[in-house]
Amino acid sequence: MGIHEPHKIKTVRLLSFPSIQERKKNLADAAFNTFHLTPSQVTFDMCSYGTGAMSQEQLSGQFVGDEAYAGSRNFETLQAAVAEVFGHTYLCPTHNILGSVKLVVSTMVEPGSAVPTNSKGTIDLLAPRNIQAPYLRDESDSLFTGNTDLAEAEKIIEESSVPFFLIQAFADGQHPFSLENLRRLRALADRNGVRLMLDGSRIAKNAWYIQKHEPGQADRSIAEIVKQIAKTAHVFLFDGGRDAKTNTGGVITTDNPDDYEKFMNEVVVFEGLHTYGGMAGRTMESLSRGILEMVDEAEVHWVMDQNERFTQRLRDGGVPLERGCDGAYLMADAFLPHLDSNQNDTLAAALYLVSGVRTVAQGLVGKDSLLPVQVPRLSLTNDQLNQVADAIIQLHAQSDRIGGLQTVSDGEWKDQMGYHWLFPDLELFSFDTFPFKIHTIEKVGVLSREDREKAMRAAGYNTFLLRSADVAIDLLTDSGTTAMSVDQWAAYEGVRASAVTSDEYSRFVKTLQDTFGYEYIIPTHQGRAAEHILSQTRIQPGQLVPGNMYFTTTKLHQEMAGGVFADVIVDEAHDPESEFPWKGNIDVSKLDSLVKERSPEGIAYVSFEHSVNLAGGQPASMDNMKEVYEYCSATSIPVFFDATRTVENAYMIQLKDPRYADTPVKDIVREMMLYGDGCTVSGKKDFLINIGGCLAFRDNAEWAREAEEMLRVFEGNVVDGGLAAADLAAIARGVVEMVDDRHIHSRVQQTQYLGRLLVDAGIPIVMPPGTHAIFLDARKILPHLDQDEFPAQRLAAEIYVESGVRSMERGNVSKGRDPDTGENYRPALELVRLTIPRRAYTNDHMKAVAEAVIRVWERRDSIRGLRFVYEPEKLRFFQGRFESL
Repeated sequence: MGIHEPHKIKTVRLLSFPSIQERKKNLADAAFNTFHLTPSQVTFDMCSYGTGAMSQEQLSGQFVGDEAYAGSRNFETLQAAVAEVFGHTYLCPTHNILGSVKLVVSTMVEPGSAVPTNSKGTIDLLAPRNIQAPYLRDESDSLFTGNTDLAEAEKIIEESSVPFFLIQAFADGQHPFSLENLRRLRALADRNGVRLMLDGSRIAKNAWYIQKHEPGQADRSIAEIVKQIAKTAHVFLFDGGRDAKTNTGGVITTDNPDDYEKFMNEVVVFEGLHTYGGMAGRTMESLSRGILEMVDEAEVHWVMDQNERFTQRLRDGGVPLERGCDGAYLMADAFLPHLDSNQNDTLAAALYLVSGVRTVAQGLVGKDSLLPVQVPRLSLTNDQLNQVADAIIQLHAQSDRIGGLQTVSDGEWKDQMGYHWLFPDLELFSFDTFPFKIHTIEKVGVLSREDREKAMRAAGYNTFLLRSADVAIDLLTDSGTTAMSVDQWAAYEGVRASAVTSDEYSRFVKTLQDTFGYEYIIPTHQGRAAEHILSQTRIQPGQLVPGNMYFTTTKLHQEMAGGVFADVIVDEAHDPESEFPWKGNIDVSKLDSLVKERSPEGIAYVSFEHSVNLAGGQPASMDNMKEVYEYCSATSIPVFFDATRTVENAYMIQLKDPRYADTPVKDIVREMMLYGDGCTVSGKKDFLINIGGCLAFRDNAEWAREAEEMLRVFEGNVVDGGLAAADLAAIARGVVEMVDDRHIHSRVQQTQYLGRLLVDAGIPIVMPPGTHAIFLDARKILPHLDQDEFPAQRLAAEIYVESGVRSMERGNVSKGRDPDTGENYRPALELVRLTIPRRAYTNDHMKAVAEAVIRVWERRDSIRGLRFVYEPEKLRFFQGRFESL
């Protein structure tokens, strides 16, 4: 399987996309110093300290613990994590690395002492304290550029009073040391009665570099190397804002009880009690989990691979830079050789001006001419980083047009600087990528092929019955699997719960009224509840329900109400190879034949699905909606939309109908809904939520009253439909986000991307690629299997065994049996659905999915069919079990 994130996205934070006018104003207001821009004013914030994505375990840790002033359980958890990962007995917590440095300096450095270091950033911290900090980095070593010059170190010990060395792992984000050099420095320190102190905030990255480049280390784990590094130091300092993915927090650890006693007695003066040290309990809990997670082999390798790719793209684009463990460090003097001052700050301002990307050169003025472009750990996708790199490359191509910043206020530190600038005339860069950054992640299942085979047999060859923990990439469904935004979670957590009418109900109704244009909005706990109520209230026994292809639960509820589903979708929808762009259209001539046969009174309503799921996520055209509604209005037949994927359908209209190319998706949705009398919605799709739905009517108060009567009996109050008020709040916010053009563009284009990868490899799929899923044509892939040997079911099972990717059968198993004959329906389409959850996976995951399908395709002739060993009467695809033929 190709390289992809060893996790899925759990929550996202929406990005800002300020206009060029806004960017100019923001720069001027910040005195052209990007340090003073705020995150809401930038698109991509390329600063890595404290900005990484947490794991869901770290996030949940914020709510664990007692927040005690003394002796908290969170401190005990932190002690255990430190002992396991760093191997040290004693722990003194601090609020960050500055707090740690403050403690070791105040307890161990006498006036006139020298503290040798391999880090210019450390020199910046010590110089204001009037502490000499000789720079010991061995600049002759081209591989381990953070190594200490041992001869110079010995010379300094002879000439100065040296209490300790303060060495930094991956010094200044750029310079790693070798394990051998660190061990030799420790021996030198021991011989001379000097302590070796190590700032290991980037220890996992340094361990990766050692594993990759130092002889004899390749077969050792990251965790083993990390522990050895930490144990080599007398005293170990650590800032959680780096490798541990927390936004703050730090520790000092040691095995020396005398040193610990000094730190413990001093921490109460500067930081706080020795069991919290300036950290809240929630911070200690998140830091504990982050320390344990940062040595995860897959995570470390993904982080470093992403950094390497990003740096290489810039190098290939001709950008002058130095490598870093957390990104690229642009050489501003080479980037802007025509300027003789303020090069890095000028470059930062220019990059923000053309793209909205924020970079910052921090520390003392004049330290160097580097501009860090740091990758927030686990927060961005490779596609996003590619575009950030492309923005820098484009800027470099026009760098001769950039004039320098003029200093108007100065100081010793970069954040004190203020400038004036004549805005240069530069070509702007526009982003076309995911409009969010990753906020939290969820680790995914990792099983061997042998274990996946066992799991598949245990599940009876039914992907529905697999454990989620055993799945690497879950493309079973897009229903309720979205990554919600932090804004949705904020709305969810900010709710005042109510057993009756809540504030959130009013907001929910108003938001949907504004979006759909319908007067009566009825909440339901999910889509099938809305289908049940609509079917029971609007279908009389024996009536037909014409629709543009069946959906499993919709058809079942119609039949349970005594109705008979009749497929009136266009013929092209049943041809996987047809490139017709509107396969979701209703064939009005088919509909007319049914009406003439049964009379209008024999038709309950027309069930009109947007982005038809089982046709391959295929859209209906605006003209077809108009035509159907015009016909039905003349015959007094209601039209009810399945509006579950209305926004996806609206995007396809924007994409494929030139008349709507410049129309916002929100406006297209509003027009689409004009051509119906009501709708059901499973909110777990377009609404970007994990539970919820609604039933809506445009203006028929009687229909709404009848629906509410059933709602009270079967679902919940008329003001919640069985949902918590918090879920109503999340829905209201999700509806606002779902009609954002950047969101829906990136969502559908990700599906299209997977489709293109498969088509380019010759894999038969339903054409054209749809909106929410790619449907593999199992008939074409496994032509040697009869349809009653369930080729789609077996293909889905084989894809899981091959890769850990879970998909879903949509064919003979899903369609079920004819109740009169007992025979399988054997539908025209025998498909496997690869359904893409919203905001949960990246395009690197899509590449891995495509590679897995291709591998199965290459061994397709050896795949055998299945037979039922357990077959439920209803919706057999959920619980059915099979065995191999």
